[in-house]
Amino acid sequence: MPNVVKGSKQEKMVVVPYRPRQRILFLLFLFTGVGVAAAAGFSYGYYTTMLTQEVEQADRAGLQDELNVLRLDNSELRRQIAILERSSQMDQRATVEVQSTITGLRQRIAQLEEDIVYYRGVVAEETEHTGLVIGQFDISATGVPGRYRYKLVMRQQDADGDTFLTGHANINLIGTGSNGQVVYPLRELSDDEDELDIRLRFKYFQNIEGELALPEGFEPDRVQIAALSVEPVEKNINQNFSWVVEGE
Repeated sequence: MPNVVKGSKQEKMVVVPYRPRQRILFLLFLFTGVGVAAAAGFSYGYYTTMLTQEVEQADRAGLQDELNVLRLDNSELRRQIAILERSSQMDQRATVEVQSTITGLRQRIAQLEEDIVYYRGVVAEETEHTGLVIGQFDISATGVPGRYRYKLVMRQQDADGDTFLTGHANINLIGTGSNGQVVYPLRELSDDEDELDIRLRFKYFQNIEGELALPEGFEPDRVQIAALSVEPVEKNINQNFSWVVEGE
């Protein structure tokens, strides 16, 4: 019986059979598993690396395509900017030319207006005593209170016998009524006239005559005759005649 120190803890001993073959198999399996795990880890790492490289290459290709598209867009934008700059320069030149043309036209118009005023003065001097003139205007009593006869003769001075004078005449009576000054067109006083503008068309002369009736309470003061000829020359006449009745 072995010596045992009294009071110390005693370890139990286990008897294991000695099997060297099993131990060698265990070590073989262990080394094999480690090799397989290492190979698997290397394969996984290689696969992961390749996959990552493929993804990066795809991303790089996509970025390169986008970069190419952006370069094309940038080139197009530069081209459009250049076109717009040229258009702006052309517009500026055109604006300057238009303004210069407008200034020249305004100066030309001003000169033409001065010429027109001058030639109108010359024509007015030449036609003052030619063309349309008032040859005669008479008012006579009819014997009926408030009713009178009128006669206006319009002539063409220096008529050549071939040219018709055309235009129109207006005759107004101006006087005093119950409410102050009143103007009556001849057509409102005479049944012989139905137009405000009495038509003129003659070679030598034209008579405008008839009877008129004065409204009650109206006191005539003067007769206003305004006439306009269009052919053969334009001419305006505006003349007043005092209300003078022959035979009264």
